[in-house]
Amino acid sequence: MIEAAAVLEDAAEAVAPSVARTSLRQVLWGLVVVLSLPTATVATAGLYSAYRAEQTATDLRLRETTRAMSLWLDREIEKTEVAMHVLASSPHLRSRDFASFHGQILEAGIAKSSWVALFDSTGQAIVSTRVPFGTPLPASARPETIARIVATRRAELSDLFNGAVSGQPLVTIDVPVILDDLVAFVLGTAVGPDVFQRLIEEQRIPAGWNAAVIDRAGRIVGRARSPERYIGQSVRPELAAAITASSDGSVSTITLDGIPAQSYFHRAPNTGWAFVISIPQSELGAAVRRPVMWLSFLLGIIVLGVAMAALLSRRIAQPVDQLVRAARGVGRGLPTTPTSTRVVEFDAIQSALEEAASAIKRQNAERAHALALSADSEARLRLALTAGALGTWEFVPATGTLTMSAESRAHLGRETGPAPTYAELVAAIHPEDRDLHQKTVTEALATKGDLKIEVRVRWPDTSDHWLEITGRARQAADGQVTLAGVSQDVTERRQAGDRQGLLLHELNHRVKNTLATVQSVASLTRRSAEPGDPALWDAFMGRLQGLAVTNDLLTATNWTGAVLDDVLRSELDPYQDALGQRIRLRGPRVSLQPSAVLAFGLAIHELATNAAKYGSLSNASGRVNVTWAVTRGTAPPALLVEWIETGGPSVAPPQRQGFGTKLIKRGLAQQLGGELKLEFPPDGVRCVISFPLASVTVAAKADYETSRSGSS
Repeated sequence: MIEAAAVLEDAAEAVAPSVARTSLRQVLWGLVVVLSLPTATVATAGLYSAYRAEQTATDLRLRETTRAMSLWLDREIEKTEVAMHVLASSPHLRSRDFASFHGQILEAGIAKSSWVALFDSTGQAIVSTRVPFGTPLPASARPETIARIVATRRAELSDLFNGAVSGQPLVTIDVPVILDDLVAFVLGTAVGPDVFQRLIEEQRIPAGWNAAVIDRAGRIVGRARSPERYIGQSVRPELAAAITASSDGSVSTITLDGIPAQSYFHRAPNTGWAFVISIPQSELGAAVRRPVMWLSFLLGIIVLGVAMAALLSRRIAQPVDQLVRAARGVGRGLPTTPTSTRVVEFDAIQSALEEAASAIKRQNAERAHALALSADSEARLRLALTAGALGTWEFVPATGTLTMSAESRAHLGRETGPAPTYAELVAAIHPEDRDLHQKTVTEALATKGDLKIEVRVRWPDTSDHWLEITGRARQAADGQVTLAGVSQDVTERRQAGDRQGLLLHELNHRVKNTLATVQSVASLTRRSAEPGDPALWDAFMGRLQGLAVTNDLLTATNWTGAVLDDVLRSELDPYQDALGQRIRLRGPRVSLQPSAVLAFGLAIHELATNAAKYGSLSNASGRVNVTWAVTRGTAPPALLVEWIETGGPSVAPPQRQGFGTKLIKRGLAQQLGGELKLEFPPDGVRCVISFPLASVTVAAKADYETSRSGSS
């Protein structure tokens, strides 16, 4: 190498007149520039990206918040509408027992925020919760609304208006009461703005921000700031135009308080009302000032660094020039004259140059041979580790140092970021496996033996994975004990074994439950039939078929439960007409437990079979209406299901209690802790079942979604 250095030096001197050379000072200044410019550029880009990210995140968060609140607003209004529909189906209205109906309204608790009133088709008030029953009532102040509901047969939500009697701002929800296919009455409820005001207050809007509920006419129904002053007023024209033009978005405007703001809105899909959140422009501007302040601070640091680099470059360049002269002498084989550079490290380098020259050639040969052997060994080791998906690690107990390969870090879910310490590794191990891990490591270090263990580790995303850790303790020449080995992710292998055991246990459990249900159906069918009844076998097979349909529905969801609407459709589809009008289903989305699905399926099968033999499904004009709702007026919350038959043959109460009635009362109501009411009026069977919500649903409460109406 000394000879090569001399040759290169001679070549450099030979071409010096024609080749431009760069001095050390220029290199140092270039290094400062190279380091400073990217740093400044990256910092500026990072600060700008942080500002844009914060702005985008704020925009997205507010859009999602307004969207969620508008949907919640829809659901709250729809819950009131569903409750009104349930009241509209009251038998007291069919019998014109208005006094009992007045009491039923008060017990339902719907009129807590305002009042409920019943009008006939001409607009004359019959019942009002504002006054005791029997008090003379005037005609409705909204005759055109009553007439429109009678004509369209549809429920209607009003915009905010001032009540004719109370003079207070109100919102009304009116639903038709249809008896014998005619709109006999209109049932309406008046809701004050305090209901929507509570909805806004529950969101805990930050100080300085504003939120509001806007009706279709652009009037404020509820407002976070000064509601008593602005409820009933119209919003700014630019905000009203934006809400009309798009279902969601944002617009720059000035609030009614006179504050420049950015307003985010979302219009509810069903009611057409909108939820608006306004942020003052001054708060949005704060996001710009912070990056500018940090950028100025960073530029100041860079300028200071450049000044310090200039001083250091002078201190470095002079002794380096002296070392260059010494190195040239060594390269030529000339004796060097030690001269102090006044820098301790550079003086040591200068003295080492003479010692290094004689050893360079020998060391180069030895190094080349060692590198060749090491490269070959490392290649074979890397191939073996890659083929087995193994990661390498080494732990030094004396210092607590833990070194891990990229694959081993991936086994901990930490491919990126700083390398984990041994304490972080122990913290990542599942609490139930830590003692075993610590005991195994201690024994391996004490005995200088092997280590082999399988433990669970928790990744940063909170998922658990199984690792097989294998290693061996060894003692270095200096007496220091280390532990080194490999790790392998065996999660899939462990999960495969767990799944096999779980499937066998679940299969055994479900087979036993199904056999018990079949045995119970067979026993009840035999006891409820007359001796020698030829229809006994057909009835039994029909019930088994109904059970099979319900089992198919549960199998499709891996026995995690099913939606009530799907259970009803699976049992009632065979009786539906081509236009989908014979059987009508209406209610919110409710997810049932597997046991409740089986019980409901059998009960609906019995009701449908009875209706097909003797009730409304036995002729062409019969109809079946099934409605359900979740009631919150009582504790605990309950699920209410109502089966009503109309248009069939005249019905008379049965002389004896058959299998179907026993199944519904014993297998459904008693099993699930509910209450059953079964009536046999002449115009059709009516069955009402009420259950505690927690005993039949998958979660602690029903999953409310948009109510669906249609035919099975």
